[in-house]
Amino acid sequence: MARSSSSIQYILSLLEFETGGSRQWQEAKSLKQLKEERDVNMRRALVLRALPVYLREDSSKFFRTCNSADGPDLTDTPVALLTVVTDDTTDASLFSPESICIVVEDEILVSGPTNLADSFLLLFGYIYALDLQYPKNLELPFTFIQKFVVCLEDNKPLKGCLLTLKNLFN
Repeated sequence: MARSSSSIQYILSLLEFETGGSRQWQEAKSLKQLKEERDVNMRRALVLRALPVYLREDSSKFFRTCNSADGPDLTDTPVALLTVVTDDTTDASLFSPESICIVVEDEILVSGPTNLADSFLLLFGYIYALDLQYPKNLELPFTFIQKFVVCLEDNKPLKGCLLTLKNLFN
């Protein structure tokens, strides 16, 4: 995620400006102090959580959270990142969880990483290597990650909102 490291502050400012009124961004905005956070992993996690909001896609079924004592309900979960937290959950604990599980077709595939960006890229690698489809409600964020973060071209034309986002970085 080398490209995202150099652009995180710009992306966060853009996301805050463009999505200031949405409910999802308001939830992320309660974590606004993370914008000044020096830990690049927390900032990457905020960008990954906010990117679907900017692209007006619903990430509620992809970024899931469960309590470590209760266990997850994974029915009808084609692909997800499941954040496992302890009982005393605060908003900031979502960015430093007990573990993050990669879920594919209602099954936990990998459990253990505590870094959202690393877990996301691992899931992205599984999707790419197994030639799976991106989640329907998150096709734009995954395409953005594919083309601009991981730099994997597929020679397909960009959709309008991704082209606009690309032009903002050039």
